[in-house]
Amino acid sequence: MNSILVIRPGAIGDALLTFPVLKALREQYDGMRITLVSNAQVLPLAQAFGVAEQAFDFQDIQWSELFSSNGIRTSSMRDLLEQTDLAICWMRDPDGIIEHNLKMSGVKQIIIAPGRPSESERVHIVDYLAHTVGLPIIGARFIAPLSLQTVTPSSKDITNRFVAIHPGSGAVEKCWPISRFAEVIKRLWEQNYPVLLLAGPADSERVDDVLKHLSLPPKPEMFKMLKHAPLVEVAQRLQQCRCYLGNDSGITHLAAMLGVPTVAIFGPTDPAIWRPVGPFVKVLQGHTLEDVTVDATIACFDL
Repeated sequence: MNSILVIRPGAIGDALLTFPVLKALREQYDGMRITLVSNAQVLPLAQAFGVAEQAFDFQDIQWSELFSSNGIRTSSMRDLLEQTDLAICWMRDPDGIIEHNLKMSGVKQIIIAPGRPSESERVHIVDYLAHTVGLPIIGARFIAPLSLQTVTPSSKDITNRFVAIHPGSGAVEKCWPISRFAEVIKRLWEQNYPVLLLAGPADSERVDDVLKHLSLPPKPEMFKMLKHAPLVEVAQRLQQCRCYLGNDSGITHLAAMLGVPTVAIFGPTDPAIWRPVGPFVKVLQGHTLEDVTVDATIACFDL
């Protein structure tokens, strides 16, 4: 087998959680080429981590032809599909139109499965995805960290005392109260630990609220912010941090996959299915997000 096409729509976390499966596919089919079609923000990371050679944004108009009753007409897509030995599509296809269009375009083998387990299944998403493509259970808690070979020893020595904190998430119901994040930062400063505050494009309001709860840091070098940075840059900075705190979010999944000691605060989502994967992950969850205390969170840090 020479070429595998993987189509995985979804948010940043959904896309990142395919990486261990892509890595396992590469090990199963030695020497093959992987093309990933997914969330545009994640694609540079897939190439930087070496889990895909080629990457396309699922939101590009050409990929809508997968659902067209007229079939796939774009010549570049037809060329790609004609060279594809196996297409894996983690999405629903109740009418079989995706499978039909791929087959008519020359794909030799096709696997189509929903992007997440059914409501009756409490299996981790990585193990579920692996099962759909015939791979053995990966073991979400024991996945070796991925690495970006971009951090020099000198830069790491300067910044590895930072605790990274990301107070945002894709859904407000997944977010720990702002006042708790601010209190954690104050406690870290009291213990002389500097903080790196991360903010994505959707996090501006929450980050502004965190800053309103804070006075100036004891020293200017005790506080840094990284706002709206590409995920490859976020990953590079995370690799240099001693630990990480965040909600159930894509950035939390990224920190865990990098092997950064990660404290993940979960609200309504089930960690049995969506727990971040990596060797150093601690999950905190109460009946409500307010049940997770600052003391319990601080106690989880690897300081």
